[in-house]
Amino acid sequence: MQKWIKRLAAATVVTALYTLTQGVSAQTANAYPSKQIRIVIPFAAGGVTDVLGRILANEIAKEWGQPVIVENVTGATAIIGSQQVARAAPDGYTLLVTSNAHTINPALRQKLPFDPIKDFTPITLLAAAPNMLVVRTDSPIRTVADYVAAAKAKPGEVNYASSGIGTSLHIAGEQFGQITGTQVNHIPYAASNQSIQAVLAGHTQSSWSAVNSALPFVKDGRLRPLAVASEKRTLFAPDVPTFAELGIQGMKSETWLAALGPAGLPQAIVAKLDAEFLKLMARPDIRAKILGLGAEPVGISQEKFGAQIRDEIVMYKRIVKDGGMKVD
Repeated sequence: MQKWIKRLAAATVVTALYTLTQGVSAQTANAYPSKQIRIVIPFAAGGVTDVLGRILANEIAKEWGQPVIVENVTGATAIIGSQQVARAAPDGYTLLVTSNAHTINPALRQKLPFDPIKDFTPITLLAAAPNMLVVRTDSPIRTVADYVAAAKAKPGEVNYASSGIGTSLHIAGEQFGQITGTQVNHIPYAASNQSIQAVLAGHTQSSWSAVNSALPFVKDGRLRPLAVASEKRTLFAPDVPTFAELGIQGMKSETWLAALGPAGLPQAIVAKLDAEFLKLMARPDIRAKILGLGAEPVGISQEKFGAQIRDEIVMYKRIVKDGGMKVD
């Protein structure tokens, strides 16, 4: 009997603590936000991440009746701005809108001033722009099968341009080589427009490019898309097959944009932010603006986004290690 009474008492205490915690959590969510929110963009003003962050900041300010400022904190491929958020108080008033540099940097950098998983709270994946493999329209390479055959016939002689060492486009080319068992030579350029111009001028045989960068040249007939590295066909080029459709499984490469906060962000605040972002992603006017940036609205939940971050870090580390890629 005494044991039963002790167990009942313990259960009562646990229930009371849970109820109290839930009450405090609800109060936290109801009180938030009560002051200005700061969104850190770890890239320069004018880019896709920056523009999307400002669109969302403007809408959240109108919805919640509190000022939302956007601050560009640049440097070290998103590391400086991300570090500021990692060190911020976990109260929901400092947020990060960033790209998948967040999952690529751990693979390329020997040391980071933060842990990309432990020091952040994922909120939601906002939008994504898949990457595409393109050749010049007059190229004898007309399909992915042709590309693989050419690369296997002359290892190291087929080359691809990208927007720089360590970018998602560089890694895409490395991943493609590892999956297909081909050796394709990487030629880095300083920006996407330069890598595309290199193909158009005949300096390189192919280029990995973001769909929004390559599409104008596809539409005017100067570039031929071979495949898109997304799980399903992109809205921007619905006639272009995915690599999976062509029998090349596991080839996924995109640039995504997402919202995160510091580690320890109260779940009630995370849920409120998550719900607000998902609501905005579903609005036709916001979706149209995002599509205009060359990205597709996504809006997946915190749980799915958190799992994606963990999976991508593992994937990028494997690709970089197997390819002997180095940045620092």
